[in-house]
Order: sequence, then structure tokens, then C-alpha cells
Amino acid sequence: VVTWNVEWFGAENNGPADNDLQMNNVIRVIEEIDADIYAFQEVSDQVAFYGLADSLDQFRGFTATFGQTQKTAFLFKTAVVDSLDSGLLFEGQDSFDWAGRLPLYFEVNATVDGITRRILLYNVHAKAFGDQPSYNRRLNAARSLKDYLDQNNSSDRVIFLGDFNDQLTTSTYTGADESPYSMYLEDDAYYATTEILEENGFASYLAGDFRSMIDHIVINDNLTEYHIEGAQRVENPVYIENFINTTSDHAPVWTRFQFTGEPVELPTEIVVEPNYPNPFNPSTIIPFSLPESSSVTIEVYDVLGRKVATLADQQNFPAGENEVE
Repeated sequence: VVTWNVEWFGAENNGPADNDLQMNNVIRVIEEIDADIYAFQEVSDQVAFYGLADSLDQFRGFTATFGQTQKTAFLFKTAVVDSLDSGLLFEGQDSFDWAGRLPLYFEVNATVDGITRRILLYNVHAKAFGDQPSYNRRLNAARSLKDYLDQNNSSDRVIFLGDFNDQLTTSTYTGADESPYSMYLEDDAYYATTEILEENGFASYLAGDFRSMIDHIVINDNLTEYHIEGAQRVENPVYIENFINTTSDHAPVWTRFQFTGEPVELPTEIVVEPNYPNPFNPSTIIPFSLPESSSVTIEVYDVLGRKVATLADQQNFPAGENEVE
């Protein structure tokens, strides 16, 4: 499951200047991550979004119907996700607090290896800016959504994700003592999967001095047993040239769930396995395992101690088994 603010996607006068290049890059990122559900924010051109969905054979998608120019949207893999219901959440919500962007809900059946789980997703794009009025609106919106979830979805499997426009452990408003979303952290009925990324210094908003972790995925306790601990990740799109200027000022944020098979056991320490094949020509695979999602640098040295290659430079890798070529 991915949340991604795609920065004025398809807009003529905002965001990346080359819309065709942005489209191609977004397709590349989707194919690289290969997730089952993408929650988008800042979709500005609905025609462009449906063109995106049409260009991906395995996917369908839809956008929110509110009047705000920057719309939220879902893109989903039809082989896994069956759409049951969708729409805007009005009950108990104030459009002003949500900056005109009411939560977009998506009720699905997710089927993996013949096992189906019903899931409710709420995609949000909260009020921006680091001033007190904006903070108060985010606080009111977060509280109203939690009240609704507590009263109506306590027995459901819930994912609350999107561009929170604020952090979880602190706030972009320097006058606040805590995050407007701290109520989720303090309630054992919820688990902020991306809190650990923020604590470890990862950033999802990539613009200059304002780098911060403001895109998040929160689940309720009915989903925690299925969540793969350590799978949380801020995508590092090094495969896209000049990503911030050509594609988005936000990086995708994602995590994974396992509905079938035995639970994944994560390693307790960093392990680098022997490369294969060995000997090799012209390439080899270097496997390694991580106990938690980490920023990794991988360098290759010759027998004289000279660095001959950098395979990863502060690149984010998920917990568990990884490999580089």
C-alpha cells in the first residue's frame, strides 16, 4: 500500500513543467514499486489521471469529487483488489478543516492466494502551512476522523493514509507542543506504521530547507497482525533523473501486509551474504538483510583498498532480505 503526493499532477501552470515527462516518470515509479493500492494526492487533471490508469494494464482508478483543484485518488491492481464502495466522507467532518478535501474512502476486498480480507482505506490531503490556524484545522480534522473511525469502524480493518501535511512526533507549527495526530499515537487501537521512519530521520517531503516526514500510513489494531514489521519505506527514486523537478517534491511512502503463509521473520542483525554468481562476468548479485528499514550505503573496494564502485548512496531499503546487482 502506497501513499504519494504527485505534485499538481497534470497541471499546466503548477508543478513540474513537462507533463508528459511527469506522466512517464510516475508510470515508472508505479512499475518499480509494484504495489496493489496507491493513494494519490494533488491530482490536478482528471483526464491525465485516467490516462495514467488506462496506460497501466493491471490497474483501474478513480478520483475524489470535491471541488478543490488538488484532488485525491486511488489506483488499484484489479487482480488483487475488488472495489466494493467509495466516496467522500461527510459524516462528522468539516470541509473547512480539511481545506475542502474531505477524506476519500475506499472499501475493498483484497484477495491473495485465495484468501480475501475486507479493508477500508481513507485517503486524506490535510491543510498545509506551519501557522497556528492551519495547525488548528489539521487538529480538528484529525480528531473528527478519529471520532468517526472509533464509532463506526472499530471492528473493521482500517488504513488511514495520505499527505498529513504535518509530522507525527512533533509539528511543523513550532508553537505546538505536539503533533495534531498525536491522538492516534496515544491510542493502542491504532498503529502509525511510518512513525519509525520519522524517528529515524527519513523525509517524504523533499523540498530544500523544508524536508520533513509528512506523508504517513496509520492502521488500526485489526490490521496490525497482518502488517510486516519493518516493511515501512520512503521510496528512493534514484532511477528517475532529477526526480524533484521532473516528477514530485514528495517521495512515495509505502508498507506491506501479509495475509497468507507463515509470518516473516526479520533478521536480528545486518548480514551481508556471499555474492552470486562467483566468479562472474559481467555482473553479480550482492544479497544483504536488515533488521529494520534503513538508509544504506554500499561501496565496493578492490584488494588494494581502492574504492571502485558505489552501488547505493544513502538509499532506503526495507527490513528483511535485499539485494543489489
